[in-house]
Amino acid sequence: MPNHSLRQSEIDSLQYISSMTNELVQMAEASRFPMISYLLGMAYAEAFDALRGARPAKHAQFSGNPVHSKVHAKDNRAQPRRA
Repeated sequence: MPNHSLRQSEIDSLQYISSMTNELVQMAEASRFPMISYLLGMAYAEAFDALRGARPAKHAQFSGNPVHSKVHAKDNRAQPRRA
């Protein structure tokens, strides 16, 4: 059951992410990296859930590039007063 609230480009991205994370899970398991395998498995589950509409695809606080938003947050900090 696909999530009909997503644009085709978002669906394509989620399908790609789902496919790649699934492959990375298999590689991590084969290499005996259980924590990496677990975290990638969670990313796979999130992408799959978003595709089928079980989870909201967008979160206001997570939209966009998280690194980029941190840079802007730094710029908005109050500057110390100078005497």
